[in-house]
Amino acid sequence: MNQKEGKWRFYWGNSDIWNDGDDYDTKEDAIEAALSEEYRWTDRDTFRVGQIKCCTNDVKLYAGSVLEQIADHVYDEVGEVAEDYLRHVKNEHESILEERLNKVIKEWMNEFGYYPDFYKIVNVEEVKVEQKELKNEKSKSYIF
Repeated sequence: MNQKEGKWRFYWGNSDIWNDGDDYDTKEDAIEAALSEEYRWTDRDTFRVGQIKCCTNDVKLYAGSVLEQIADHVYDEVGEVAEDYLRHVKNEHESILEERLNKVIKEWMNEFGYYPDFYKIVNVEEVKVEQKELKNEKSKSYIF
């Protein structure tokens, strides 16, 4: 499992790509960190907090699609004589091909560093910042 999985982040922006900032163990820690960035909340009244859900890295190729591409290529090369090429592959043989293809692609991705290292943000909540002036000091609190 990725070390980021389940961590929390905050984001002051409007984009769906939360690619800056730190990761926090709890939602509360992320909220506190966001509130500590006074330069941001002085001109905004909301931010979002959410949890990291990593890509599973379970990349999969489907043998049926690969066989179809091969057959299309051969058809383009020689024409109608190849119309039925690879349309009657036994299920057992297709399964073996799929297993082998996926083994090779995962080894290749691992060897050259092509596994996805990005994630999506789930459990997103908007946090409203309330600001109050108290004896020349700013006070901040939040509401969900």
